[in-house]
Parts: sequence; C-alpha cells; structure tokens
Amino acid sequence: MNKSYDVITGANGFIGSALAEKLIKNNPILLTTKKNTVRCTEYNMAHGLSTLNDIKVNVENVYHLAHDFSNKSINGENINIKGIKDLIYFCEQKNAKLIYMSSFMAIPAIDDYGKTKLECEKLVEAYRKSTIIRPPVVVDHNGGIFTKINKIFKYLPFFILPGHGNYIMYYVNLENLVDFIIKSKDLDIKEIIYCYDKGPVLFKELLNTRSKLVIKVPIYFLRALLFLAELIGIRIKSISNDGLNTLLTMPRISFKHKNYTEY
Repeated sequence: MNKSYDVITGANGFIGSALAEKLIKNNPILLTTKKNTVRCTEYNMAHGLSTLNDIKVNVENVYHLAHDFSNKSINGENINIKGIKDLIYFCEQKNAKLIYMSSFMAIPAIDDYGKTKLECEKLVEAYRKSTIIRPPVVVDHNGGIFTKINKIFKYLPFFILPGHGNYIMYYVNLENLVDFIIKSKDLDIKEIIYCYDKGPVLFKELLNTRSKLVIKVPIYFLRALLFLAELIGIRIKSISNDGLNTLLTMPRISFKHKNYTEY
C-alpha cells in the first residue's frame, strides 16, 4: 500500500517553514519542498509538480503558499496563474485537496499582488476539493513587522510615521494561522475563510510613539526613497513599496463570512 503525503509549496518561506515544521511532527511521511525533511522534491512554479506525476504516491493535501513576486510571464501568462492551473491539474490527477493561501489584499485587488491573488482564487474556487484562506499581516511570537519597526526607533528621540498613520490594519499570529491551515484539510466547505486575530485597529496604535517626536513623512516621499534605494541595490527588509501598498489599501472588513475561530 502506498504511503500518503502532503505537499507544501513555498515551504522555505515565513509561513511555509512554520507549517512544514508542525506537519512533520505529526506526519513523518511529509512530502515537501523544504530542505532536510523526510522526503523532498523540487518545486519550480514554471514547471509545477510535474516531477511527481510519475511517482506512485498518494497525495492527500496540497498547501499552496508559494508566490512569485516577479509576476513574469510564461507563454504570455502570469507565472502565478500558470502555477495555480498546474496545481489544480495535479490535484485532479491525485484526487487531492488544494488549500490555497490567498490574502486580504485580494479584496480591494488594487495592486498587482492583490489582483493576482484574486484571479488565482477564482481558479481555485472552481476546483471541487479546495479551501481558500485569506490572512492579513502575519506576525510571529516576536511581534513581526510592528516589532521590527518599533525596534528601529526604540532608542531614538523621534519616530518616523508614514503619512498620517490612520491606516486600517488586521493581523494574525503565525502559530494560530498555521494551526488553522492544518485544520482546514478537514473542512468540507467551498467558501473563502478570513483568518485574523485582531482588527480593525489603526496602524499608529501599534507603534510605540509615546514621549517621542512624531515626524509624519508623506507617502510619495517614502516611495521615492524606497525606489531610489532599490535602484542602487539597497533593500530594507522592514519596509518596501509592496509593504506600503498593503498599509494603504488594507480593507475594513464587513463580515459576511465567518472568522477562522468559528470553525
């Protein structure tokens, strides 16, 4: 009898590595793209999981977390769209469940990231064995991006605030998100699930600005600085133009769908 495997794409990423680590503890026969696991296969979005098609294994769940931010085209098609189509075909052949990690940013679908996520969602929804999860900003036990920003200005007498700071934010703890991703394999539903712990909350309320001189920097000026930094090869991990897009376009949710805690 063939063993059963789960597949994670993007298993070396922030969420994927935490998911792989937890799945391995409960399932020693995990098949993943993460290095140093029980069994490993290469995953290239341009080629899909074609290397598995000829391997006689049972695949129960495919967790699709990978996203190519280059948005390059392959034969005239966005690489992320091609990747979803390939995974759906793979899941059809293996009769596997597809669990797609989307984003809150698919709601406004204003920037390239949000538009691509929304287009991928529509393809996933058409597959009979699928679940779509929309998380907002993901933070870990160290606090994630908010803690990183606070640490930058911790010992300084001032705090640089992007624009007015009154931006709507939602966030979810990494461990809670991972637990729900694993749980979602047993959910027999076709709706989109929002996965957040707290929100809406104002961005500036998550920053430690007490007793500091708050300097409000116009967004267009920050964008110009970040663009120039990238031109000369400097990339600031704590903030980017993609991050600013998330900050400026995070939607206020009027829930018609259940939050993940209700499942």
